[in-house]
Amino acid sequence: MNPPSRRSGGGTLAAACLAIMVSQIANVVPAPINGTIQESLGADGVALAWVTSAFLLPTAILELSFGVLGDLLGRRRVLIGGTAVLAAGALVSGSAHSVHQLWAGQALAGIGAGALIPTSLAIAVAGAATAEQRSRGVATWTLSMSLGTMLGVVVSGALAENVSWHASFYLVAPLALLSLAVTALFARESKSPEGRSLDWPGQAAVAVGMFALLYGIVEGAGVSWTSPKTLVALVAGVAGLVAFVLIERRVAAPMLHLAVFRVPAFSAAAGAAVIGMFSFLGSVYALSIRIGALQHKTGIHAAVFFVILQGVPCLLGPVLPRMMRRFGARRLVTGGLLLLSAGEFWLAALPVGNASLAVHVGPLLLEGIGFLFIVSAMTSAAIDAVPLSYTGMASAAISTARDFGMCVGPSIVSAVALSAATGALPGRLASAGTPAPQVAAATAAADKGGPFAVLGIPGPPAEAALNALAHGFSVGLVLCAAASLLAALATALWLRESSERAVLAEVPAAA
Repeated sequence: MNPPSRRSGGGTLAAACLAIMVSQIANVVPAPINGTIQESLGADGVALAWVTSAFLLPTAILELSFGVLGDLLGRRRVLIGGTAVLAAGALVSGSAHSVHQLWAGQALAGIGAGALIPTSLAIAVAGAATAEQRSRGVATWTLSMSLGTMLGVVVSGALAENVSWHASFYLVAPLALLSLAVTALFARESKSPEGRSLDWPGQAAVAVGMFALLYGIVEGAGVSWTSPKTLVALVAGVAGLVAFVLIERRVAAPMLHLAVFRVPAFSAAAGAAVIGMFSFLGSVYALSIRIGALQHKTGIHAAVFFVILQGVPCLLGPVLPRMMRRFGARRLVTGGLLLLSAGEFWLAALPVGNASLAVHVGPLLLEGIGFLFIVSAMTSAAIDAVPLSYTGMASAAISTARDFGMCVGPSIVSAVALSAATGALPGRLASAGTPAPQVAAATAAADKGGPFAVLGIPGPPAEAALNALAHGFSVGLVLCAAASLLAALATALWLRESSERAVLAEVPAAA
């Protein structure tokens, strides 16, 4: 057995931060190399969006259950198991020679991330004795997430450029094993088993609800909102989520105590998590398509954009806890959402023909700083709003809300963008003076593979497809910006500071 002295509060926080860092590295690996994957596997825009969503969907679906498992079995044990599954998924993704195998590997890695994300947050704050210590732990955890994003895109881009895109996924496996070793050696065990048990009916209902709802939204935005397939999926999704609510109200030990949503700070933070993260990751996906598939930046050149997006804002890390104490969660989340919206509107207005890094720095910094403010403040607000015995459940719930928003972001933005691009393509072909034979060829290619397929036809068709796709993804960015504005309004009106502790009397004890 390891000497007890090895396992300290600092060692536990270090293990939690390394775990979320590795999880985030795995999450962002596709971002700078989407263009390379598209060319290698011949995937269209929706298929590329599912490379990211295949990771995030099982993460979002399973986080509540992994929160329960951490409370029951011990968070350190769940972290160790999650990192092992994440490593296995990375190996499957790295060996992929079809987009379907890549989806499978991403889904397996996403299951591991579903264990890592809520458990790392819960274990990071479980030993905190004061609200100030919890805020510091959340800020450090959030900073580690941003650092993971920065490192992930840089290393992914460099490996794709100098080795292969397969190596970008393979790298995650040894990093996950390093995280496993640090957790095993240095992390303290923590549990909160009182009133907690595995809720299989609830897990089944939320899984069906979230998957069907996402599928219906993607089909509706990309194909038709009135098609039978879309309507069945949407109805099944709503029915699954309604069933989840009914189940959680009746079981003796629910995995999500619905009473916490009567706490305004928790409800507002959860809403901001869904909408804000939909907006952020949707815009990140649009950026990856813009600089990869449309501007043909590969490897490290594409990664630089993401370093500015997530790396530079990390310089605010040391002052983040102080800002949270001074300005409060409401101001910080609302301000972050406004910054995010401004950056997305700015990015949407940039012409695709201007591939200069300099013109992108402004909107990328606004988005990155906004993201850092949103995640740290909304997470801190949600955890501070509930009793300490609910730390694991609150961590899992806010992580589920955040990751579901991230999951639907790329899929919806891709579907909306491709729909807009498809509608704009005929007009762009006409305005480019495309000869009739090339128009016929472009139309046939678009019918078969969408606007991306037309990029391979040289001359006016490729130019028309480029302009149509640029228009489509600008529409997607405007959608993201509007969502950020909506979330900013909601948080300004309803998010209240955690100092209003009287509302906690509404939440039953975890017994």
